[in-house]
Amino acid sequence: MKLLFTLILLFGSTQYINKDISRKVISDDDYNYTFFVSEKNTSNYQDFKEYHWYKSGKIHSSFGGGNGQILHGQYNKTYRGNGIAEQGEFYYGLKDDTWRNWYENGKIKKISNWQKGFLSGAYREFTESGILLVSGKYKKNKKHGRWILHNTKDTLYFKRGKKVIKEEAVEEIEDDKKEKKSFIIKTKAFFKDIFKKKTPEEKEKAKKEKEIRKQKKEIEKKRKELAKKKEASKKNTSKNNR
Repeated sequence: MKLLFTLILLFGSTQYINKDISRKVISDDDYNYTFFVSEKNTSNYQDFKEYHWYKSGKIHSSFGGGNGQILHGQYNKTYRGNGIAEQGEFYYGLKDDTWRNWYENGKIKKISNWQKGFLSGAYREFTESGILLVSGKYKKNKKHGRWILHNTKDTLYFKRGKKVIKEEAVEEIEDDKKEKKSFIIKTKAFFKDIFKKKTPEEKEKAKKEKEIRKQKKEIEKKRKELAKKKEASKKNTSKNNR
């Protein structure tokens, strides 16, 4: 588990040491912004996702594309009085992971979860006095499962954005749980297989397989070299016959 955490931490932090990432600090009449932008040319935009980008001293957003330096990495927005207003993470222009918003009095306003441009996961809204107002879940930008309106004590159920009766929502939620459980089991099995201690027989088998792969590569390399020589020989013969 420690090794897995270290690997995730290592790979997750590489975005901050890449040469194409630079830090920006800007302000407007209401807020201060600190964020990172990428010089990487992102061309595979998706029409239904909202991208955030920086140009001419301002942050812009548009669906299906961008026209400046794409936001990538940690994002912080504060009120001019230095109280925190918004905090989150971008993945090449797309909101990702957990995002938090605050009222100017310091109370939490909203907590949302994103998966590369999609609202996906737990969602909560609070009043300015800090009382929980709304809670529920999103699935690819659509309300999904149970939603509670805490001020009126109403409970609503949604299935991919459409309001449904409780039974339909519960059935969908159970399917989601099974799918998630299956993914976790497969992931654990994958890492267990990678890091498990091999027996002498397994080590010997792996060594032989590696040698076979090496031999195949050498044979393929020689075959290509021979083909090139034949092609060159044909060209020389053709020139001599002219």
